[in-house]
Amino acid sequence: MSVRALQPKLEKELGQSVEVIDKPGGSGALAMNEVIKSAADGYTLGFTGVGPAVITPLSNDVGYTPEDFATVGAHMLIPYVLVVPYDSKYENLSQFLDEVKANPNKIRIGTPGPASTSYLALQQLAEKQGLQFQIVPFNGGVDTINALLGSNVEAIVNVDSELPAYLNDKKFKTLTVLSDKRSTVVPDTPTSAEQGIDFTINSVPPNGLYAPKGTPANVIAKLEKAIKAATEDEEVKKTFQNIHINPEFTSAADFRKAIDDSYAYYKEILKK
Repeated sequence: MSVRALQPKLEKELGQSVEVIDKPGGSGALAMNEVIKSAADGYTLGFTGVGPAVITPLSNDVGYTPEDFATVGAHMLIPYVLVVPYDSKYENLSQFLDEVKANPNKIRIGTPGPASTSYLALQQLAEKQGLQFQIVPFNGGVDTINALLGSNVEAIVNVDSELPAYLNDKKFKTLTVLSDKRSTVVPDTPTSAEQGIDFTINSVPPNGLYAPKGTPANVIAKLEKAIKAATEDEEVKKTFQNIHINPEFTSAADFRKAIDDSYAYYKEILKK
């Protein structure tokens, strides 16, 4: 969806048509492999984030690692948010964590899956904070949200883009954004650091575009420039706002570092 929002501006910047093709399957591995095995000429790109680029190759033998593709540039962030029912007694992160501490292994926090970034991050957060709570994995964000609606968990950690309808209808409320900066989707929700608590999910890189390994540097530079222009375009920003996306350009080099750092981070975690 985000790439389709970029498409018109990318076409203008590159002076040629841009076709967006959906390739679901294998937790993103099908699309990753197709792009990686394509000609390294800049005409075939892929969209990826921490799941397909990092978690999937660490969890399964899918035929690639981050070393097998070149980063082009990122255009969006997907912050995770701690969410509770609207009528919950918790008004901030501190109150919620006090409840967790007072009731070890009683509070249930739902996540979109056992291999999801949020599940792994919650494990690390529990260890770092010395907390005991139940992490309940579901089959994707929709099931996670339904679990909170059905009072099957006390809270969930979910991406911000799936929340606005439930927040507007006063079904849910957010306690904190689990990143180092606020979300443009839920701008009034403070980060954990703003609340004086180290409860940030580490190593969640931005989402963006990649190319086959060996794509010439001048081609990468041209594509990177186009992505930057598209991400910073006011019309694109309006579209992103309408589809609840946090637009932010990240250079090819910084995107590369974010992916590599995440890979090293989760490799250690998944060894445990």
